[in-house]
Amino acid sequence: MKAITNDYLAEIILRYVNKDILVHRASKNNFLTHQNFPCATDAELLDFIQTIPYFDVSIKNFLLGNLPTQSIIVSQNWEIEFLKKTQQWAESFEWLHGDDFYLSDAHINSIKKNILFLSLPY
Repeated sequence: MKAITNDYLAEIILRYVNKDILVHRASKNNFLTHQNFPCATDAELLDFIQTIPYFDVSIKNFLLGNLPTQSIIVSQNWEIEFLKKTQQWAESFEWLHGDDFYLSDAHINSIKKNILFLSLPY
């Protein structure tokens, strides 16, 4: 068990998102807008967190700083599951190539019907 912060988890997400951020940007037709940003912008990171269907609302709120707690205690298994789900979304067709349809609430909700959410460990 170890204590982690939302910044620590955001850094993990950023590492996965940055691997293929150019592919994601090309699908959005905004590559030129961000051509001087080699890493994902805050807006792109926020978009990733808001659209990932594998995290429940409590994790999203923790990542966005909407909870009063600054850190949480997690097990190694929880952290591994966080890594897997982050990688799964970062490499998904919906994230990489998704247009407004694939990242719409309707499509994301259809994905959510077939998965188990990762929740905060308390």
